[in-house]
Amino acid sequence: MTLSMDNPMAVMNAFKSAMSQVRADPPWRDAARKHGDRWNPYSFEGGSTAAIAGEDFVVVGSDTRMSQFEVNVMFREAEKIHVLNDSIILTTSGFYGDVLQLKRVLESRLHKYRFDYRTDMTVDLCAEMLARNLYYKRFFPYYTGAILAGIDEKGRGAVFSYDPIGCIERLQYSASGAAEPMIIPFFDCQVGQVTVSKETEKPALTLERAISLVKDAFRVAAERETSTGDKIHLVVAAHGKPIHQEFLLLRED
Repeated sequence: MTLSMDNPMAVMNAFKSAMSQVRADPPWRDAARKHGDRWNPYSFEGGSTAAIAGEDFVVVGSDTRMSQFEVNVMFREAEKIHVLNDSIILTTSGFYGDVLQLKRVLESRLHKYRFDYRTDMTVDLCAEMLARNLYYKRFFPYYTGAILAGIDEKGRGAVFSYDPIGCIERLQYSASGAAEPMIIPFFDCQVGQVTVSKETEKPALTLERAISLVKDAFRVAAERETSTGDKIHLVVAAHGKPIHQEFLLLRED
């Protein structure tokens, strides 16, 4: 195509178009290189997790569905909550291969700590250790949304939230996974009570209420988010009591 130099605007537009085409599909990029550029080592198997900390307890919940592309259900009994010892609970969502690898790494570190010091690691120390392990992998991170929960040294409930490269924050409640945008606003209202005025008396967060809120959060999420479903895996840790686990069916249609 021949362009007249009498129209510099048309020449400039043609030049920009040609540059964009070369940038998107350069001549040196063959079919094998194009295929390699599309390769991605990660996948996302959906699902959601959540945790609430109280005065002397913590409630952790997750669904058990493993899906592909949000519509193809691959497994209905996926384990996303891992009880590491009597006071530490790890819950993760995201790429399930990284979920299992992260669990193995923490279990091996906890086992070595138990062998060296003849006692179990506390949730505070484990939270710092998990942050360091995630940061060590920051150039090829675990594709997971990790939440570490448990009972700390003072007998209080603790929830630690992470991003994939190890940034850590201790919160009263947290969520991760596909239904996080729905669960967090629900917890903000019911647990954080950010919409309640200061003059209004706020209800106490008891263990029974925290369990009820976690159940409601997953029931609401399962109605609106396709990769969250099948069952609720509920784990409750309270100071001075053994960890309790139960499974509750979500809708089956």
